[in-house]
Amino acid sequence: MKTASEVLAVALREGIEPGLRRLGFKGSRGLFELPDAEVWRLLGIQKSSGSSSSRIRFTINVMIMDKSVWQEARIGFLKAPVRPNPNHAYGPWGRPQRIGKLLPGGLDHWWEVNDRTSPQRLAAGVLASAESYAVPFLRGGGVTAESPSP
Repeated sequence: MKTASEVLAVALREGIEPGLRRLGFKGSRGLFELPDAEVWRLLGIQKSSGSSSSRIRFTINVMIMDKSVWQEARIGFLKAPVRPNPNHAYGPWGRPQRIGKLLPGGLDHWWEVNDRTSPQRLAAGVLASAESYAVPFLRGGGVTAESPSP
């Protein structure tokens, strides 16, 4: 019998990660970026802290941050990463956006995985949401239907 962790690992390795790469992302281990010379366009897979070996919940976070702003912000942090993590908030410099806010209805969305979850169906659902909502958000500079006009 497979654990939820094993099911998620298969979904990531065989479906989600290759699918994100086909969409233009680079990265692995749940942290991806759409390459851009001036802006970080990031996607992260965040597991819920309430996950267990029999049940895992996870969501997708997206973040857009000007690279020069990030470089300036890093100066005050001794251990700040070279690239921001889309699963962390960085005060006024950067806040991730959960994919649920981009989905119709704008409600928080978490996928649930257990030992009976189909890795193929899970990967297909995650990739469909990423392609339809996360990628347009990241490529469009963070503009959504709910964003105020400039």
